[in-house]
Parts: sequence; structure tokens; C-alpha cells
Amino acid sequence: MQKNSPSEIEKKIIQILTSDLEIDPRISSAIDSETPLLGRGIGLNSVETLTLVAGIEEAFNIQIDDEDLTMELFKRLGTLVDYVLEKIAEQKGGSNGIGHP
Repeated sequence: MQKNSPSEIEKKIIQILTSDLEIDPRISSAIDSETPLLGRGIGLNSVETLTLVAGIEEAFNIQIDDEDLTMELFKRLGTLVDYVLEKIAEQKGGSNGIGHP
């Protein structure tokens, strides 16, 4: 099992949703990559979205840029997972050093 595989990232984000945001376990058990994070999906508000971002930054040791915080990024869980994968790849490539303590 690869540490930063899409499925592992998805599981970790769902874990953040249930632990940090206290999303109902009945809802979190039905979440998949197509689940919208805003609106009629999970229904995160702006404060909850920022809490999720902070949890992701900490969990994956990445920096999510303010200009990337768009409705499109949170369109569905899979979109967010893809973004996290990109940020991890950028960090490993050492292109900008973001995320290093």
C-alpha cells in the first residue's frame, strides 16, 4: 500500500472530516471521490473548509496557496485529492521548497 496513493489521501481527508469537523459517521461512510464537499454534498461552510485546509496542510506537510482556495478545488473529494497529490509531487521535486519546516 503506497503512502501517498490517491486512496490513502482520500482516506486521510475523510478522517480529517470526521475527527476535526465531526462529520456524522453515517455521512462519512458514504463519501467517495465524486462526493461534493460544498453545497448538497457534505455541505461544508467557509469556516469548516478552512479547518479542512489546515488539517490537510498538517497531515501532508504541504502549503495550500490562498489563490488555490476556489469553489472548483472543493467541487468534489476527488478534485481535492488530485490537488494534494500535485502539491506532494511539487514538494518532492523541490521546485519551491514549500512545506519544509
